[in-house]
Amino acid sequence: MHGGTASTLAQVRSNCWIPKGRQLVKKVIRNCFICRKYLAKPIDQLTSSLPCDRTNQTPAFSVCGLDFAGPLNVNNFGELQKSYIVLFTCGVTRTLHLELVSDMTTNSFLLAFRRFLARRGSCKVIYRE
Repeated sequence: MHGGTASTLAQVRSNCWIPKGRQLVKKVIRNCFICRKYLAKPIDQLTSSLPCDRTNQTPAFSVCGLDFAGPLNVNNFGELQKSYIVLFTCGVTRTLHLELVSDMTTNSFLLAFRRFLARRGSCKVIYRE
C-alpha cells in the first residue's frame, strides 16, 4: 500500500529522478486497487422517518397491520384441508397476533377480525397489503 503522494515520491527519488514524477505517482496511487479499497468510505444508509402512528406511545394493537399467509395443509381427523392464517401486527411493538381461518372468504375474515378485536381491543388505524 502507498503512503500518499509525498512519501511515495520521496521514496522513489531516493533511488532515481523521474521527470513529472509527482504526476506519475498521483496516477499510480489513484489507479491502485489496494489503495482504493483501503481508503474507500462506507456508504451512508438513507432512511426515511417513521410514520407518526409508529412512534407515538399508544396501547398495543391500536395501530396494526394486516396480512394473510397460506394456504397451509391441515390434517383434520385424517382429512387434509387448506387453511390460512390472518396475521395482525402491532404497528408500535411489532407484536404478532395470528388467527386461523378455513378459507379466504369475507365471512371467515370477519369472524377472525371479531375474535382479534375481542381479545386485543379496538384498532384506530389498520394498514393492509
